[in-house]
Amino acid sequence: MNSTPTATLSAPAASPSPGGDGVDAAAFRRQMDEVVARIPMHAIRSVLDAVEGTPSPNGERARHLRDALVDHFNRLRPMKARRLFTSLFEPFLVDDPILYRSAESVPALVQRVDMGGIWAALTRYAFPGLAAEVQSRLDELSREAMLDAVLASPDAMVMRELMRKEALDFLYAMAADRKLTDRFLALANDEALHDARLRTQYLGRKAPIDGDLLGFVRALLEHNEVLVPLTERMRRDIDEMRIGEMQGAGDPRSAEVDCQSALMVGFVRRVRDLGLPFRDQSQLLAWFAPLYGLNVKRRYDVFLRHVREHVGSGGPAVRESHPLLRALLCHFQAACTAIREVVDGMFGDMDISNGEIGDGGVLSAPVPTRALLHEAVERFDRALTALAGTGFLASRSTGPALRAELAAVSRELTGTVMPALAARLQAAMNARHAPVPDHEDIVWLLELVWRWGRYLGNAGYANPELKSLRLYAVETGRLAFIQAMKAEPQERPAHRMAHMLRIRRLMAAMDETVDGWISPVSQGLHRVVHSYLDGDGEITADEWTVIDAFVASVRRELSRSRNWQSADFVDILRLHEGRRRAEA
Repeated sequence: MNSTPTATLSAPAASPSPGGDGVDAAAFRRQMDEVVARIPMHAIRSVLDAVEGTPSPNGERARHLRDALVDHFNRLRPMKARRLFTSLFEPFLVDDPILYRSAESVPALVQRVDMGGIWAALTRYAFPGLAAEVQSRLDELSREAMLDAVLASPDAMVMRELMRKEALDFLYAMAADRKLTDRFLALANDEALHDARLRTQYLGRKAPIDGDLLGFVRALLEHNEVLVPLTERMRRDIDEMRIGEMQGAGDPRSAEVDCQSALMVGFVRRVRDLGLPFRDQSQLLAWFAPLYGLNVKRRYDVFLRHVREHVGSGGPAVRESHPLLRALLCHFQAACTAIREVVDGMFGDMDISNGEIGDGGVLSAPVPTRALLHEAVERFDRALTALAGTGFLASRSTGPALRAELAAVSRELTGTVMPALAARLQAAMNARHAPVPDHEDIVWLLELVWRWGRYLGNAGYANPELKSLRLYAVETGRLAFIQAMKAEPQERPAHRMAHMLRIRRLMAAMDETVDGWISPVSQGLHRVVHSYLDGDGEITADEWTVIDAFVASVRRELSRSRNWQSADFVDILRLHEGRRRAEA
């Protein structure tokens, strides 16, 4: 995977030239298959373009290489008929593990896994024969061409239109048959849940595919020809709106939101100009544009502005049953559920109450878990800000349920995360000779908890336990830093500096500094700084922060003593000025 396509393709240059001898041709093709299998997937198209665009002195070799590239690319995409059908929904599809966890289907949201489940049910109940025929025909067409080109061909468009009409007719007919609908939804939900669990961690239950979602899919099938170009234009315009284009604005972020909001209003009008089905403001299609901005582009700020303007312009009241508010509530509840599920999954096997994690146990937060929890906390804050901005956090009807969600999230922070973090934080700060194995995980979690606590505080749910943890962490860090400055004569200065930098990084995760703990009369720290300034080794930026803070404390001490001057202090100042001048 690390080798470049050019280097990889040069390997078989010494192989015998395939010609009339079938044995040599077969061996060369096998060698090509092995070479192509090592090319990164993202590079296959460019390699194929190079092969097809460069005249080769050996056409047979080039043909074998091209065939191997096409076969490898297409082999990894076996479900060709499904890929063709779901291309009808491509501008609307998202893959959002946070929204998997919504308690109900999010209005106007089509998850990629949900479309896979609907496809599985359609091929069972709607058009099994047609799906098999399309798959067979696409297999035949893709023997000699890349699947992407095949799916865009006129033949594929004809087959896709046949499937669209069959699916639309079936969904309309199924709406009158409750038993068939139940069987259809059961199969679709089983497939979607299985697919979703392969894509994310700690997923308990997933937002169901229900009648509302099927109704939206049916509307997309029915109005596909007009909605797809409009959605593509919306996506392109939103992506092209950059803050850098607002050079003359005093507040670029505010200017961007204003422009995006105006753009959204324009698209709402364009959607409603499509005809009667798009003008009923009680239906999803009338609010397709702002829901697209929320569900697909995740622009909570623009969505909030649109809701405020909708309320202020004399439109119908945005009540709890309104599609806009329902979608926002689903986003908030999904973020809360994601936080709880990931935290329970991370800490579920740790016996925090019996001190297991403090007795040699370590935190373990793989990159996917970090990314998932980080995104859940960020989305929690943005959704909560939007809900507070619309007034629904203080509403008598919606407020109690939202505050219950906030309390549950706060309990996860207080009862599960903070005890584990406190135990590991003390171990990390006292690790004098080498970092603890989970030092990076502790820093990451400390930063996340502090940010999480700020978000809860902004919503009026300030956590007293978090304040206590902060006081405990700062006092523990102060004592550990004082001990870290006490360098013994036999200790290497680099080890003392590394320990101080570890403590400094832990404090920085809480927006605290260690500068106030640095004492000019610390003989151990004096030896460490003198060793760095008097040596020839490179001093890193982090090391300079400690050295500069120590020198600043020395200057303050000298400014207090008017009648005497310490030779050691003056020597340190001269070394510092000389080293800084040399590196300038």
